[in-house]
Amino acid sequence: MATQKEIARRAGVSVSVVSAVLNGTTHTRMSDETRARIEAAIAEVGYVPNDAARALRRQQAGTIAVVVEKLENPAYKELFHGIYEAAEARGWAVVLGDTVWMRSGSHFLARLLGRGSIDAILLRHDGLIDEEALAHLRARPTPVVLLERQSDPQDPWVAVDDSAAARLATEHLIEFGHTDIAFVGGTAGQPSTARYEGYVAAMNDARLSPREHLFTGFGAESGVRGLTELRSGDVLPTAVVVANVMSAVGLLAAAADAGIDVPRRLSVVGIHDVEIADVVRPSLTTVRLPMRALGVRAVEELSALLSGAPMEPGVIADPPPQVIARSSTAPAPAELTSRSDEL
Repeated sequence: MATQKEIARRAGVSVSVVSAVLNGTTHTRMSDETRARIEAAIAEVGYVPNDAARALRRQQAGTIAVVVEKLENPAYKELFHGIYEAAEARGWAVVLGDTVWMRSGSHFLARLLGRGSIDAILLRHDGLIDEEALAHLRARPTPVVLLERQSDPQDPWVAVDDSAAARLATEHLIEFGHTDIAFVGGTAGQPSTARYEGYVAAMNDARLSPREHLFTGFGAESGVRGLTELRSGDVLPTAVVVANVMSAVGLLAAAADAGIDVPRRLSVVGIHDVEIADVVRPSLTTVRLPMRALGVRAVEELSALLSGAPMEPGVIADPPPQVIARSSTAPAPAELTSRSDEL
């Protein structure tokens, strides 16, 4: 069986330098050429690390948990890529879980809290986990970093700029001449509140009157409910910002069923950019958020916590959110159409 000593001999370096590469240590200085030579030697001898021994030395298992609501949500694709990329660079394994199973007394929660099985947890729960389960987590020494929970008073956090994303979406519609713009989707709390605040800020800056936040939840059904509520009002807006992309897809479908022309009568923008936005008809204008960068940053913060270094919570500013203009947005119709005229 290949050893670190053998790798060191082949690469012409000390065993400690080899160990630094294998363990992902960043404080050991070496040139890129040296690192490449060591990695080539590792591949050449087919070295497989003894994870059990490593865990005993570090008192760490080399495994982190990532818990989100609705694992099937396509908005998480880039987030997971960033997490796996950063975890792989550190030699960590990743366990995925859904918040639906993270409740007091569940086997999943017990496993997360089990001694030594999980080193740290990345959690995005959007208020869907009961306080008792959160209290169990906080009572343990296992570090927990929250995703997209800005300024959380009890836990470390990292987030994308949800407010800026909604502001961009709203400004995009305002540039098309829309003055009656609605905001639908999401629930009370982060990140939906931050997105609504961005929408309100853009409307106020343009001296337009923002509408009340229609809390319709998440998923395609949320978009259907959102359109139903908009149609129940006296005047259908000419444009809508939808708090999440899958709800926007549902709203597009509901508009088609109702005979409402998108975008000539109603322009639609969804927050987040996923593959289906290109597939639906009309193709959906979205705001792309730096989810891959969020995943990388979250793992970096976990790594800092595990090494005893201070964590710096904050919003990902680079890259910034970006409007991806497609066919669901167009100039505002010449005249506002009342519900009584149209439906």
